[in-house]
Amino acid sequence: MKVILSRKGFDSANGGVASPILPDGTLLSLSIPADGGRAYCELLYDGQTYEDIIKQLSPKFSDRTCHLDPDIRQGVFDVPADWKPAFGQCDAALTHLQNQGVGVGDLFLFFGWFRQTERVNGKFRYVSTAPDLHIIYGYLQVGQVVTGQSEIEKFHWHPHANMATTKNCLYVACETLSWDGNRSRFGVFQYDERLVLTKDGMSRSNWRLPELPAFSGSVKPKISSSRKDAWRNDPQHGEYYRVANIGQEFVIEETDAVEAWARSLIEGC
Repeated sequence: MKVILSRKGFDSANGGVASPILPDGTLLSLSIPADGGRAYCELLYDGQTYEDIIKQLSPKFSDRTCHLDPDIRQGVFDVPADWKPAFGQCDAALTHLQNQGVGVGDLFLFFGWFRQTERVNGKFRYVSTAPDLHIIYGYLQVGQVVTGQSEIEKFHWHPHANMATTKNCLYVACETLSWDGNRSRFGVFQYDERLVLTKDGMSRSNWRLPELPAFSGSVKPKISSSRKDAWRNDPQHGEYYRVANIGQEFVIEETDAVEAWARSLIEGC
């Protein structure tokens, strides 16, 4: 089973602010703005629209519609009867996944930029002292790879059904997890320290991977899209991994330890 760390949600260029860690621990990934997509005012969480939540955090935000992908959080919009959880990819990022052999049975771990929030006078705001963090917020194990625009269009609720590109694909969730039929094959997490990628005291793109058993050995598993100097060690911070600034999909070399780490997140968070 390949494990893919997939960067999604608001970033400095798209959205401009961090997705919120809500006071109840919800990791509410905010989908990036996109013309013609699903309206933020149509998406609901706990009685509030995404538009309301975003404007509380970023009053100048003016985009109306978004690219809701991956579509893995149930209950945020009225889904059709034939809805299935899916993640779409296209163009160069899709080519990268295909070149890495990503397919049925592989596991996407979705991560993004998050920051802790609090509620003051009924409105959300960022905690002033809260750090910017890269956090894993959801997952999907692939059960079907859908290609060909006519087939993708059958998933009419998904934004990739309406994309004007010849290089397009949907990764649809399997029916059950390959290693545990009693657990959901897709989902979102509540905040847990085990999901935090960012190394304590460093900027969000510096990851604490060497602190995890799967990455702590002298020989590190390869990660696609890595910088040449990704694995670093300095007197102040010790060992850490510097993630590339550009790149969406980071495919980790298959090892028993990497698979065990990914499974432990789903089983324990």
